[in-house]
Amino acid sequence: MVNKIPLWPVHAANYPQAMAETRSAFAAIPKVELHRHLECSMRLATLKDLARRAGVEVPGDPAAAREKFLVTTPMRDLGAVLAKFLITQKILDSEEALERTAFECVEDAHAEGVRILELRYAPTFIAQGHPRLTFEKIHRAIVRGLERATGLPVAVGLIAIIQRTLPLEDAARVADFAIENRDTFIAMDLADNEVGFDSRPFAPMFEKARKAGLGITVHAGEAVFPGSSQAVIDAVERLGAQRIGHGVQIHSDPKAIEFVVRRRVPLELCPTSNWLTNAVPSLEAHPFRALMEQGVPVTVNSDDPGIFGIDLIDEYETLARNQGLTRAEFDRCNDTAAAASFIPFAVKQRHWPRPIGAK
Repeated sequence: MVNKIPLWPVHAANYPQAMAETRSAFAAIPKVELHRHLECSMRLATLKDLARRAGVEVPGDPAAAREKFLVTTPMRDLGAVLAKFLITQKILDSEEALERTAFECVEDAHAEGVRILELRYAPTFIAQGHPRLTFEKIHRAIVRGLERATGLPVAVGLIAIIQRTLPLEDAARVADFAIENRDTFIAMDLADNEVGFDSRPFAPMFEKARKAGLGITVHAGEAVFPGSSQAVIDAVERLGAQRIGHGVQIHSDPKAIEFVVRRRVPLELCPTSNWLTNAVPSLEAHPFRALMEQGVPVTVNSDDPGIFGIDLIDEYETLARNQGLTRAEFDRCNDTAAAASFIPFAVKQRHWPRPIGAK
């Protein structure tokens, strides 16, 4: 039986004090993060420093700087959030910036208690507007940053992202690049705005990647639009997705829930991100627990922690406060994530405190 005693008294009057007392306890939980975008995991101090170097004005007032660079309150929709990410894209303009960002990302994840970390990035997103940054230079810089972090007890893997909003020729270039570098990529992903961009035309690229030995995860069922839950089913059946990035919109579709449960497809859920993009109306209304209790394999992720001004510990606090998740339930989510990670088994098991089973 799962222990239903919460990690702290969750009465509203007690929460502020209890939160301060338990943040260190949340940090101590061994964690797996499957869904963290490298480009948007930058420390605010680093973001401001790189912005100045790139000629981007940085407000002197801390509150004004947060307002300019971060997304901390719900935006109009996912598209509006993605537009704000373009500031970050502009300042990732050198190999030095990329190497630094990659190293600090692993360093920060380690401080959050992460033992298994998958980072994803879109070569086309970083290269846009930066003609000196070829896919090869971008990737080598990121790999150098990760190599600098090898002394930390974290298993790290890289996922290549195809942007669904770009022409198919660009997608094919990314797929070929990922396959050519499958010694340093563990998987391929399809991301960016879902609305109006069907995933099915990308199926041949994902079949090619799968045959080359890469894992497949696909952003689907994130935004609110007709057919959002069907997009999750399409990602699995047509693109061969072994995991789904987000997938939160299946909560209102029994058919999609039954499909995911039957196929044992883990969801990479990101509560704060879903709230900030208006994928859910509030953190309290997030269907994390409802999906978990229906047998959906769920995992806890931060998505874009740098831009959202959070870390993975904040996500645990959010789920404990608003969903009543217990330590036993967090452990179960992390064991699910450990099994679902595309990092080679021997590598991830070396860093995980419990035996890793099938997902």
